[in-house]
Amino acid sequence: MAVPVALEIFWVACKAVLKVLIIASVGCWARKNGLLNAATAKTLSKINGVVFLPCLLFTTLGKSVSAKSLRDVWLLPLAAACNIAMGALFGNILIRALRVPRAFKGPAIAASAFGNSLAMPVVLITAIVRTGRVGNVVFTPEDEAAAFVYVGAYMTTLTVLMWTIGPPWMASSKTPSYDDGDGDGGGREMMRAIEAGVGVGGGVSGGAAGSAEGARAEGKGGGGGGGGGVVRSESAVELLGMDGGGSEDDDAVAVASSLSAPAPPKPKPRASRTSRALAALRPAANANVFASLLGIAVGLVTPVRDTLFETDGALYVLGDALNIMAGAAIPQVIVILGAELADGPDHATCSRDAAVGVGMIRLAALPAINVGLCLALKAALPPAAVPASAVFWLVFLIEGGTPTANNMMLQVQMFGTSDAAGGIATCLFYQYAMAPVMLTASISLFLHLI
Repeated sequence: MAVPVALEIFWVACKAVLKVLIIASVGCWARKNGLLNAATAKTLSKINGVVFLPCLLFTTLGKSVSAKSLRDVWLLPLAAACNIAMGALFGNILIRALRVPRAFKGPAIAASAFGNSLAMPVVLITAIVRTGRVGNVVFTPEDEAAAFVYVGAYMTTLTVLMWTIGPPWMASSKTPSYDDGDGDGGGREMMRAIEAGVGVGGGVSGGAAGSAEGARAEGKGGGGGGGGGVVRSESAVELLGMDGGGSEDDDAVAVASSLSAPAPPKPKPRASRTSRALAALRPAANANVFASLLGIAVGLVTPVRDTLFETDGALYVLGDALNIMAGAAIPQVIVILGAELADGPDHATCSRDAAVGVGMIRLAALPAINVGLCLALKAALPPAAVPASAVFWLVFLIEGGTPTANNMMLQVQMFGTSDAAGGIATCLFYQYAMAPVMLTASISLFLHLI
């Protein structure tokens, strides 16, 4: 009896997620047994970000990108840019609707914008193509090789944008601000004003106590203590712009007290807009962007590509060594992810609603948009401009409906804060719990459309 397509695709999605969970369980075990604490995980992330992941990007793009492949798959880079833009738009709506804390706003947008463009799509697409026939669609061995070219073309755009825009979004979690989105910024400024007026050790209550003591000592020569209390209380009131209702003598003493206080430091000159923009984009100048661009350049120059990646090439030993190191990138990221999830979802920065919201963006909203975009392109473009390959449209649709990229975990470890890392891990936790059902439903629809 033939296995129903939906059940077949469901099993493919389950196997892909199961592989991730198995590798992540190693990180969970390592954290529970004290082998991978937070400091070690951050160090591993940095090593991955400057060694293993650049090797993966360079070798993958160097072997798959060519002038012909880029010319034939021009829709995929546009699809990548569209998916990122729509994900960022939905992410912005989400953080405003749910009042996401400032420390997680940038990372939440990044988690919404950037999907898993390599590991999960390759596993899913390979499993589908190798079935040969899925419903009314027939795949050939040549389709599997073409799928890697298509995935590489999509990943080229996504990777460059991910490592250009992503780091500033992650670094925004470190930006100091008195207003963290909870509407209490003014209250914090008020407390600073009170502390400046009454002194750190004295406080308003100390002034009130001194005033009460002065009242009890009135006429006994002890009024000085009370006066001191009133002065400190009046100073705080004046700093807040309110009338304390004290006597003229008290007002004079309060003024003298405020004048004797040390002058506040002069504000630093405000940086120019250009300087601020360059500072915000500085994290984008990283090894992964350089590796991606270098991989594209090598792929476009056939003699150089053959020298590195053909077995008889003069530099094949170097290319093979880079390929071996590239193999460590994805497992290491997932192991770090497992370590972050060892104690379960961390809702301190990312609430359950926010995590589910990001999951719905990645696994429901974006797949729906890609289906509409696919239908619109087929209807609007002339037949000669629309690729006829079923595997092309399978890659086009699947790439827009995957969970958040595991590299977001790497980025937040490199450029963000530990709190934001917990939030990204929580988003991934919920998405991988949702993926077996939602991703299966999406892929079933994709196969029906192509």
